[in-house]
Amino acid sequence: MAAALGDDAARAPAGKQVIGLIFGPPGSGKGTQAGRIEKEFGMSHLSTGEILRSEVAHGSAVGKEAARIMAAGDLVPDDLIDRIVESLLRRTDSSSSVLLDGFPRTVEQAKALDRMLADLNRNVDFVVALDVPEPMLVDRLLHRAAVEGRTDDTREAIMERMHEYRLRTAAVLDHYRRIGVPVAEVDGVGAVDEVFDRVRDEIKRVLEGKPQARGI
Repeated sequence: MAAALGDDAARAPAGKQVIGLIFGPPGSGKGTQAGRIEKEFGMSHLSTGEILRSEVAHGSAVGKEAARIMAAGDLVPDDLIDRIVESLLRRTDSSSSVLLDGFPRTVEQAKALDRMLADLNRNVDFVVALDVPEPMLVDRLLHRAAVEGRTDDTREAIMERMHEYRLRTAAVLDHYRRIGVPVAEVDGVGAVDEVFDRVRDEIKRVLEGKPQARGI
């Protein structure tokens, strides 16, 4: 296990504030790892849900539009999420490092994010994607569904969510590879600390300008 980093060692170099993305299929522990990244690297962790709630609370025009849609029980469309993310990024201090979680979900959203960041003289600096074998995820989610009484979470429904995630995410990862953004597909199997050691090592390599390791 890698030695724990001090606070200063874990931060981005002075004057270099970063934008990171984290991906992980349902049941992969992505939220837990995102929270660890936030604390270790001094980043603001922004999940799609948190972004929506923040914009609604802010009371902006797009926030009010999202609030009406959610109050009706409908899903917020991608184009509105794009506008909400842009609004939030414009209000975010340019000296802050940000970890986006759950956005972008599609190549179209990735391109929209790239344009937003370019307007702010920023860019995506790294992408972390947790890789966990599908059978393990399905068993984990079925167990959770049984414990929590989620009758809609059948094996077929879970498999469909996995399939959609992998199709969409693979395309987004390919997009970032094509434009030269470091993409680390990290083995997500093991104890939380073990997985985070791998995640942390990959992010450190990006922040320190080192080549990405293979087989992580």
